Amino acid sequence: MSHQAALADSGNIMYYTFGTDGQENTYMGLKTGQNSHVSLMWGQLFDVKTDEIELPYRYTMTVDAGEEARMYDFYPGAFLMTQRLTTALQAAGVDNLQSFACKIKREHTAKEVAGYTTVNVVGRIACAAPTASTSMPLGNSKYYTKLAIDPAKAKGQLMFRLKESPLVILMHESVVKTIEPQKFIGLAFKPITEVTA
Repeated sequence: MSHQAALADSGNIMYYTFGTDGQENTYMGLKTGQNSHVSLMWGQLFDVKTDEIELPYRYTMTVDAGEEARMYDFYPGAFLMTQRLTTALQAAGVDNLQSFACKIKREHTAKEVAGYTTVNVVGRIACAAPTASTSMPLGNSKYYTKLAIDPAKAKGQLMFRLKESPLVILMHESVVKTIEPQKFIGLAFKPITEVTA
C-alpha cells in the first residue's frame, strides 16, 4: 500500500470512521455457511483458488415491511459496495480493495439486484491510543465506545481496518473529501480524535 502512503498529506493527517448512517431499511443476508472458512473481517488478502472461495457470493435482500427499498451504497456487515463506490474509492487513491463477484436476489420475488460487488478491505493497522480510548472486550477484539488513534502509526494509509477492532474501517480525510460530494446514499463519516504518542 505504498502508493496510498505517498498520496496522503503527512502534514495534515485526519482520519474518519467509515460506515453508514443507521437509517437503512434494506438488508443483505449472505447465504448461510457460504465461505464460512474465511472472513473478510480479517483484512487478509485471499486467493480464490488456494483459499477455496466459492463465487459468486450469494445474498438475499430483504426490505422493511410496507416500505420502498432504500438502497445504500455500502453494507458493511455484508461486505457489499456498489461498483460506483469502489470505482470512486480507487479513483481517490485507495488501492487495497479486493473485489469478488456477487449475486443478490430480492426475497419473495427472486428478482436480481445489480451493481454491487463483495469487497475485502485488505490491511489492518494497530493505531488505537489506549489511554485516550474507552473499550470493552468483544470476542478476540474490542468494541470502542470512544476511539482515539495515534495517526503516526497509520503511516498515511488511506483506508484500512483497525487491528484492535476490525469492525472499524478508518479512512483518510483526503478520501473523504473526494467521495463525500458525490452523494453516495447512506454513507457516514465520523472524525476520530488523534493523539501523539
